[in-house]
Amino acid sequence: MNVSFTQPEKQLSPYVAFMWVFESSFGVPLADSRIIVPDGRAKIIVPYRNAVCAAVNTRLLNAKEHQIFLVGIQGNPTTIASTATDTGTIGVELTPNGLYHLFQLSMHEITNRMVSFEEVFGPQGARLQNRIGDAEDPQEKVMLLQTALTHLLQKNEKEYLLLDHTLDLIARTHGLIRVQELEAQTGYTRRYLDMLFKEHVGVSPKSLASILRFQELYQVWAQQKSPTFFRNNLYTYYYDQSHFIKEFKRFTGFTPQKYHEIANEFGRAFYAQQ
Repeated sequence: MNVSFTQPEKQLSPYVAFMWVFESSFGVPLADSRIIVPDGRAKIIVPYRNAVCAAVNTRLLNAKEHQIFLVGIQGNPTTIASTATDTGTIGVELTPNGLYHLFQLSMHEITNRMVSFEEVFGPQGARLQNRIGDAEDPQEKVMLLQTALTHLLQKNEKEYLLLDHTLDLIARTHGLIRVQELEAQTGYTRRYLDMLFKEHVGVSPKSLASILRFQELYQVWAQQKSPTFFRNNLYTYYYDQSHFIKEFKRFTGFTPQKYHEIANEFGRAFYAQQ
C-alpha cells in the first residue's frame, strides 16, 4: 500500500489543499479498520483501477472505475472498501472555499454523499472522464484534472468576500472561534451565516469549526502514533474530557481508548506527509 502526495499548481493552491495517489496490489487492506475521519474538505475521487465503495452511516456510496466523483464535506466517519485486487485511486482534497469557487451547486445536497462529474456537467463531464481514463500514467491523469479545475475556476467570475473572510477566521483559529465572535467580526447574524454556509460549503460554520478543532488533535496522533495524543493540549480545544470524548466518538465512531486499539493504517496514511 502506498500513498503519494502532489501539491497543486499555484493558481489552484487557495482552493486545493493537496492531491494524492493511492496504489495497492491487494486493494484496501481488509485487516484494517479503513476509517477516514471528517477533515472539513470536500474531495474529488477518481478510481482508475478497481472500484471503491464507502460506507457513511447506513448509506453505501459506490465509486465506479474510471468515473470522476465529487464528494461533499463529511460530517461522520467513512469506512472505505474495495475488492482485493490491483487498485489505484486519485484524490483531490479541496479547501472549504474551493467548493464554491469551482462548482456552482447547492453544497448541502452533497454533504455526506457524492455525485459523478457526468451528473454535474453532463456530456462535458463524460468527455473529461474518458480523457482521464485513456491516460496511461497517474501523474498525467492528475495533470488533466488540474487543467479541468483551472478552467472551472476561470469560468467563475463571482466574488465571495464574506464567505472567504468567514472561512479564514475559522481556519486561522483552528475552529476555536465562537459563533458569537463570527457575528461580531462579520456583522451578520448566525442565521444568515448558517444559510450562506449550507448553500455554498455544505455545513454550518459551527459544524465546520467542530471538525477543524478535532483535526488539530487527530493529526498529531496520525503523524506520531502516540497513545496519549488526545491528552496533549486537550483543554485548549475542549471544555473538559467528557466534551472531547463525545466529539471524538462522533467523528470516529469509537472512544479514544478503543480507537487506539484498532488498526487504521489506511486512514493514518493520508496524514503521514501533510
